[in-house]
Amino acid sequence: LAYLLLSGVGVERGHSHNDYLRAKPLHDALAAGFLSVEADVFLVENRLLVAHERRTLKPERTLENLYLAPLAKRLRENGGWVYPGEQKSLWVLIDIKAEGAAAYRQFKKELTAFPELAWNPAKPAIRFVISGDRPIDSLVSDEGRFAGLDGRWGDWEKGYSKEFMPWISESWRTHFLWFGRGDFTEGQKLEEMVKLVQSQGRKIRFWGSPDTQASWRIQWLAGVDWVNTDQPDAFRRFASGQAEDTTGG
Repeated sequence: LAYLLLSGVGVERGHSHNDYLRAKPLHDALAAGFLSVEADVFLVENRLLVAHERRTLKPERTLENLYLAPLAKRLRENGGWVYPGEQKSLWVLIDIKAEGAAAYRQFKKELTAFPELAWNPAKPAIRFVISGDRPIDSLVSDEGRFAGLDGRWGDWEKGYSKEFMPWISESWRTHFLWFGRGDFTEGQKLEEMVKLVQSQGRKIRFWGSPDTQASWRIQWLAGVDWVNTDQPDAFRRFASGQAEDTTGG
């Protein structure tokens, strides 16, 4: 079981939503074997501070301190990958809460201090994806060299490549009535959405979905690539059980 978890079987489909609210941001998600984490950022006095709301900002909680520096350290220690012996990409979703273009410029500036984190398609250890107040023109101008674009439903009609826009993130409540009670009767719609996005070579994630095992299982069985959760350790246990079910363990 320990090997299953470390190798990312199942757990690689968990997305550590609001990761920065953990007791140990980033480290708790990585301890659970996750391959996707999310950090909300605000631009404050030429620094990116990590928080969901401005009133909770703290000067020491910077993107650099909580994510960039620790990730660069892990890559140096693990032969250029996040997990030792595992050549798998870690996705880092940067949700810009305001001032998208200016915050993105600061993100690029901070990233240059950590050459280990530069996007390398030949060795894709880390891939940053920009969400929230998305500075699409700036991302297009940079051709995705620093980060990809977190897409919205219908954005594929704009001609973006799957490399530039690897994800589609959608609000669960925008598309589904079910929110944790009774039977889920919208399975066909969910499966069709998943198949459409995956047919383009992209991943799909729903934010705002119920953070329960029932919801996880619905999304799991439908093939949702990234299952949103604020409970990485509980999801790790859930995912290991699903992996065992599919392997007959």
